[in-house]
Amino acid sequence: MEHKPCCPTSAGCASTSQRAWPRSPRRPETPTTRRAVRSSSGTRVAADSRQLLHYFRLLPDNRFLFGMRGGLFATPRHSASIAQQIRANFAEMFPAWRKVEIEYDWSGLICLTRNLTPFVGSIQEMPGVYAGFGYHGNGVAMGSYAGALLADLALGAQQKRLYPRLFQKPPRRFPLGRYRRHLLRPIYSLMAFQDR
Repeated sequence: MEHKPCCPTSAGCASTSQRAWPRSPRRPETPTTRRAVRSSSGTRVAADSRQLLHYFRLLPDNRFLFGMRGGLFATPRHSASIAQQIRANFAEMFPAWRKVEIEYDWSGLICLTRNLTPFVGSIQEMPGVYAGFGYHGNGVAMGSYAGALLADLALGAQQKRLYPRLFQKPPRRFPLGRYRRHLLRPIYSLMAFQDR
């Protein structure tokens, strides 16, 4: 997962700049590879068309961000498995950078709601408490937006931003309580099979 893939929910960061990472002379960092990344997505985020998608972009400091769908469990074993999987996926998508060093990686849990929409609002059972969650793999962008909505709510200010009714509806509970993540395992497996 290294070409300095960096991003939340299962990602890593790799540098495309010798100057930024002088200790890694073995990286295939050439003007040609930098042009390939820039021409494929510029510095905007690009994603593939898989259900368990990958996303990537060139960062302003010439590091390359590569990420994928979050995990179901937050244990060292699962994190190591995700790091191995994203590394293999990265090498498959960018074979010229197969051996590039990954400076760091991280993983996070997928957070979705049973309604399949984010929730941004007050917790009815807890007056004065507000929450935003369930961004379905879009937390980097949506978290900032939800944070601005939540700030206005907490301050009692009039909303200056679009605040969809769907976001205001408290999500229904998943069945099986703490075992609910196990429901996603077969869904992830089916999606992975369909992505082949």
